[in-house]
Amino acid sequence: MSLESTSYPSLKRLQQVCLKQNIPFASYRQPLQSEITTVVQHLSFPEKFNSLLPAQHPGGFVIAPFHETEKQGSFILEPDAVFISDAVDPDFIQSLTGNSFFLSVARPAVNEFVTTSREDFIEQVNDAKQAMNEGLFHKVVLSKIRVQELSDDFEASAFFLHLCDKYPHAFVYVIQLPEVGCWIGATPEPLLVVEEGRVKTVSLAGTQLATGIEIDAYGWSEKEIEEQGIVTGFVENTLKSLQIDKYLLNGPANYQAANLIHLKTTFEFEEAQLGKRFGDFLKALHPTPSVGGLPRQPALDFILNHEKHNRTYYTGFLGPLNMEAKSSLFVNLRCLQLFSHQFVLYSGAGITASSVAEREWEETDNKMMTMLNAMQSV
Repeated sequence: MSLESTSYPSLKRLQQVCLKQNIPFASYRQPLQSEITTVVQHLSFPEKFNSLLPAQHPGGFVIAPFHETEKQGSFILEPDAVFISDAVDPDFIQSLTGNSFFLSVARPAVNEFVTTSREDFIEQVNDAKQAMNEGLFHKVVLSKIRVQELSDDFEASAFFLHLCDKYPHAFVYVIQLPEVGCWIGATPEPLLVVEEGRVKTVSLAGTQLATGIEIDAYGWSEKEIEEQGIVTGFVENTLKSLQIDKYLLNGPANYQAANLIHLKTTFEFEEAQLGKRFGDFLKALHPTPSVGGLPRQPALDFILNHEKHNRTYYTGFLGPLNMEAKSSLFVNLRCLQLFSHQFVLYSGAGITASSVAEREWEETDNKMMTMLNAMQSV
């Protein structure tokens, strides 16, 4: 039975009340799982944290931006209440309807965003290639946004359940924090997973549209193989810098996420090798070259100087930390930011010296279709 065909009335009502009252909450479903976990922090504001968050933190749901600034911080939602799937106490939901504690916080405004033009994006790609020819960096990821009107009958809670059904292999979530706003996504890319004494991370790069052929039959261009190799090399060097030399490497292999095929390499090692350096590892990984570039700082400088929009939490990371004996932090991809009457879509593409600007524009369009197709089929 699909999640959509199960009505989940209590979960939907809880999400609707939290959205209306600006109450911090997150609902999420892990890849290949059916259980939905919802965490609510209604008694206090989520706290800011830095990237050196310790692994022994008592637990919560974290969200961090692509680039941390005074205005865009990282937060941890430490739940006052946790619910599984539709097992939500009706009295608790009723108590939230009178909670006006968070309504005074100014929410992010959609008027800060303007749809990226094709001309601007192509110019940025060509500027990036010129910078690579000058030796400034080897790869940079450029993103674009699209602002669209919400239909009058759109319901965030129904859309979340639809994403759970449509993308079983993704980490699907809806989150709202007063200073962050409301985000919904179905991301295919784990940043860092810690479970049963094992640590996993991946390198994910290269993109093409799924056409229905066997997964192993998809071939790759020199540019896409190069792009995947850059990200894989970065992860390997990060592990070596932390003296983690005993790890399993699997890939690269073809991997399907929604309507797209990627190249994926998985790394796995014993948690004991990480010790108390969870925060160090997180800081060393984020942002990976799959969302930023390499070398990291010059690529980041290029992004901040050339992209005309603020990515905020797109290509940041989010997920549960030390909840249900597991930490699962995912890169915030295939997502949208929700406003009262509009939404903002985000997508990006990895640029190397062999990139063709027009093809990169098409790739970013294909990535946006993950969310657009889902919205149109709710």
